[in-house]
Amino acid sequence: MSEDVIVNEQREQRDAIRTGLIVVIVSTVLLVAFGIMMVSSATAPSTVGAANNSQESAPLLSNAASQVIFAIIGAIVCFVLSRIPYTYLKGWPAHAAFIAALLLQFLLLAIGKEVGGNKNWIGIGPFSIQPSEFLKLATVVWLAYMLSSLTLDQMRDWRQFRWPAAGAIVALGGIVVISRDMGTALIFVLIVAGMFWIAGINRKILSGFLVCGVIAAALFIAVSANHRQRILSFIPNLFTLPDTHAPTQAEFAQFAFGTGGLFGAGIGAGKEKWQDLPEPHTDYIFAVIGEELGLFGALIVIILFLALGWGLYTIAVHHPERYGQLLVSGAGLWLCGQAFANMLVVTGLLPVFGVPLPFISYGGSSMLATLAMVGIVIGCARGVPGVRANERVRGRLAHKISSLVRRPE
Repeated sequence: MSEDVIVNEQREQRDAIRTGLIVVIVSTVLLVAFGIMMVSSATAPSTVGAANNSQESAPLLSNAASQVIFAIIGAIVCFVLSRIPYTYLKGWPAHAAFIAALLLQFLLLAIGKEVGGNKNWIGIGPFSIQPSEFLKLATVVWLAYMLSSLTLDQMRDWRQFRWPAAGAIVALGGIVVISRDMGTALIFVLIVAGMFWIAGINRKILSGFLVCGVIAAALFIAVSANHRQRILSFIPNLFTLPDTHAPTQAEFAQFAFGTGGLFGAGIGAGKEKWQDLPEPHTDYIFAVIGEELGLFGALIVIILFLALGWGLYTIAVHHPERYGQLLVSGAGLWLCGQAFANMLVVTGLLPVFGVPLPFISYGGSSMLATLAMVGIVIGCARGVPGVRANERVRGRLAHKISSLVRRPE
């Protein structure tokens, strides 16, 4: 292969990564801004109720104001991580992050509090932390490091990847046994199975793991009355119209989408969030979007997540290092996989399990963890030779053009 061909391929590779990076940044910013707007609308009932009830002490900050603060802190974390070379996350930082996230998850045994049947929150004064969100982030970083150290031949021998598999099983066990959060467990399985498949694991071995996972999930659902009821109510609802006399949570969401029509009732004009739709600002915020912005608003959200997925895919495919490929792929599996799982649940196409809509649902843990993941992805893309240099060239060029425009005649 001639030197000119190699140079052209490298240039095309850098251009593709830069394009993917721009798409990731733009789609993330738009999703966060869109989420702040919708959280403000979805939390209007609770804000008005607290203002009208003189017997209740008003919260220090409204949910909308808290979401803005979470977004600002998350943006700072994202910026800092984007400036750290992604190779610095290899080795002991990856191990330390994973162990710390595991300890935080197992801390739920001692001081965890239960919300909605799931014990997945740690209260610290007026604030709450959801350890599973940070465990997803740490798992992506740790698995990317562990799997990138194995060759494709080693990935076909189960003895070679026993430590990554053991770590993933321990983390999953912590999620299922301690928090009893089936939704988070399913997203975690998606991340781990997807990263193992992308790394080149033997398909028979992966199929065996998935079969064991399905059996374990079935046993967990069988012994959990809450999750068993969700599955049993989901199956008949697929073939019947919503019950108007005793609607379920999913059916209230369908009413919201039906009311919204093509263009919605308008921001703040939704009715279901006022009394009927549970958790309108967290897991079911997509239903509020459907009611207030209609099919048009729902499609905007879907398109933004598709754009985010395309940007992450482009960076992963063109990244020259295996570690970077796995790191960005894990981010895509988590952020986009969880987003579409949430939307399928809200629209009634999957059984009800609680997972937030990334960047949009209310919650500090989710916002901080997802923006931290985006920061790592940005750092991963900027770590490719030539990408950061091109940023400096464009910056100097923009400065010169700006100086010429402002120069007095």
